[in-house]
Amino acid sequence: MKISSGLEQSIYVLLILSRLPQGAALNSAVISDRLNVSHSYLKKIMKSLVHEGLVNSTTGKNGGFSLSRPIDKINLYQVFGAIEGKGSIFNSQYLINDFIEGKDDGNEKECVISSVMDTVEEKLRTSLESVPLSQIMSNIKKTYDVGQLDQWITEVTSGTGVK
Repeated sequence: MKISSGLEQSIYVLLILSRLPQGAALNSAVISDRLNVSHSYLKKIMKSLVHEGLVNSTTGKNGGFSLSRPIDKINLYQVFGAIEGKGSIFNSQYLINDFIEGKDDGNEKECVISSVMDTVEEKLRTSLESVPLSQIMSNIKKTYDVGQLDQWITEVTSGTGVK
């Protein structure tokens, strides 16, 4: 399974937005510049995060994006669902009869592979649900000084930096 780069980008976007002062918002161009990622791709990510209800979008001169809830109320599974989709990670082609009999008569009893993958998917979902973004931010703070990030946020939200 390969997870898109959008998942990592969306996590960092949400973590950036979590550092904003109350009532502040950032536009996607500023965020994509900070993360050094494609602005057009980031706009798609932002649209997905808004659609999923994780991010608010406001229009106007001081418009942009802000979190819809605190990061301790957002888990990795919610972000994963917003970016990667909520569908099953495995969709069987029901090849079992082709495999066993060399033909498909439409009388599959059970897709053994689907059963295994359903278990894998449940474990993935449970694991991702158990990690709130606040835990990730806490881990970041143990290794990095987020003061530079906070300084940048102060500059871009106060008008002293490029917005």
